Amino acid sequence: MVDSAVEVMGLVVWFIIGCYIVTRVCLALLRRKKLDVQDRWVVVTGCDTGIGAGAMNKLIEDKASVIAFCYTDEGSKAALAAGAKLAPRLDIADSEAVKKACEQVKEACGENLWGLAHIAGSVYPGFIEYQNMENYKKTMDVNFYAIVDITQHLISSLRAATGRVVIVTSVDGIVSLPGNAPYDAAKFAAEAYADAFRVEMSYWDIGVSVINPSTLRTPLAMNFFEAGAATWDQMDKVDPNGDWKQYWTREWLEGYAENMRENLEMIAQDPNIASSDIHHALTAARPKARYLSGRLARTLFYALWIMPEHWAFVIKKGTVSPAPNIELPDKRNS
Repeated sequence: MVDSAVEVMGLVVWFIIGCYIVTRVCLALLRRKKLDVQDRWVVVTGCDTGIGAGAMNKLIEDKASVIAFCYTDEGSKAALAAGAKLAPRLDIADSEAVKKACEQVKEACGENLWGLAHIAGSVYPGFIEYQNMENYKKTMDVNFYAIVDITQHLISSLRAATGRVVIVTSVDGIVSLPGNAPYDAAKFAAEAYADAFRVEMSYWDIGVSVINPSTLRTPLAMNFFEAGAATWDQMDKVDPNGDWKQYWTREWLEGYAENMRENLEMIAQDPNIASSDIHHALTAARPKARYLSGRLARTLFYALWIMPEHWAFVIKKGTVSPAPNIELPDKRNS
């Protein structure tokens, strides 16, 4: 009896393993299948440079009708030259500008919009004690509120086409590291929004995919430490005699930036990795709900995401090197 029970259990285990393998293979094959997106309308934000420009170009190659939201005149001209149908120049943090641009979109696509890719982003790095509230507001405006604002205007057009929405958050949307709290908070907000939106829109078969890029060689990432120094300088003007300045000294900042720049050069990857994932999310027969874009996204950040919190804490703390001054100089000498 015991031998028979063990044998049955073994068969059940192998059956489960077999089902899992078959399911994975079928999903992989389905995800390789591409849809024809020729003449389908797609809105892409952040098309000036980097990931957004790359995703736009891939969609244009597929003969999709791309509407490129750009921040600069140069970006708008480049998008039109590349083949975008429209390339409105706007600040997506400006609600009136967003409303106007979305009206252009609906007029162009006949309120039949296949895809919406939220790629635009901004970052104001710096440690919390010398961050100012304006940086939090500006970061939330672009990285979260603009996503909500644009999507709200275009939901009916997406529903008409049974379309898709792609939201680029970041690995910072699943793992928050020290030195970038405003950005991380905005990306966590975008993650929560995407999770809720995916379920709500599923009643109309509108797909919602999230892209989590790790560090890629984009202007946003490669200028990270220069932007961090600018945040320090802003607080120095507002509160030049504050205690913060003795803990987070300029010398400490320069040492920290020098150490981290070496790592940045080493780990930054081609932004085409994320552009390709966005393209897949908009053109695949069975897109994924989440794309971990980049080597570190699939390894280090995934591990930090799922490991026990106290383990992750130790690793995160180790990224701050050198450590800030722990005591004020006058307290140490008293």
